[in-house]
Amino acid sequence: MKNFTLWTDRGGRHGQRLARAIAWVAVSISATVVNLSVASAQPAQNSKEARADRAEIARDRAALQNDKKDVRRFERLLLRFDSAQRSGDLDAEQAVRNRIYSFLRGELVEGQRDLNADRREISRSQQEVRSDRRELARDRDDLERAKDGGADAEVRDAQRDLNRDRRDLRDDRRDRRDDQRDLAGSRRRVERQRDILIELRRIEPDMRRGNAPARTKERALFDECLRISREDAAATGRELREDHRELREDRRERRDDRRESAEPR
Repeated sequence: MKNFTLWTDRGGRHGQRLARAIAWVAVSISATVVNLSVASAQPAQNSKEARADRAEIARDRAALQNDKKDVRRFERLLLRFDSAQRSGDLDAEQAVRNRIYSFLRGELVEGQRDLNADRREISRSQQEVRSDRRELARDRDDLERAKDGGADAEVRDAQRDLNRDRRDLRDDRRDRRDDQRDLAGSRRRVERQRDILIELRRIEPDMRRGNAPARTKERALFDECLRISREDAAATGRELREDHRELREDRRERRDDRRESAEPR
């Protein structure tokens, strides 16, 4: 019987098969170590995402209530302003005008805060998309290794993981598009609010002289500010609905991760 060792028959057929087998085992062990490291870090990441989801929902719920209160407050101010103008009470009119200007300056400050929050949300959504892409790359590698190993069950599991993470990437890309739309809307509102305040300051001397066109212009700008406040409240309500949807998606991802980590390896 011919004795065989890897050293004495390295160039032969048996040596080539053994070398491939050893290489496959080494790659599999390395991949397992990487996957275990990722799996061990996943619970902490899941917990962090869950806290972020709940905090975002709480912020948007509070913001929606504040936006609704702001709209009602502005509507009442405009009713008082119109009443003062109809009665010809110039002192009352100026007093309400001053309150309106103060309200609009506060709205601009709040709009800037919303814009900054939307920028942070964009950063978070981009980070999630990058994480999904890395996960997909690992899934593709796992699938190729499973196919090379020839185990049907491993191939099915790897394909299932790949399909699931493709779905997660689609969801997170859609969330990123929503965040980009929200950011663009916030930026437009802030820019327009700033322009309106500049225009009101420009026509204020004419207002004090009782210039009729300036009064008409001022009232039109007030109406536009009311429309912007209503749009802002509607946008906050839409963001709250998106937050609830993202929370459901993240919960589903966490369930998938727990189920995968509980499976025997």
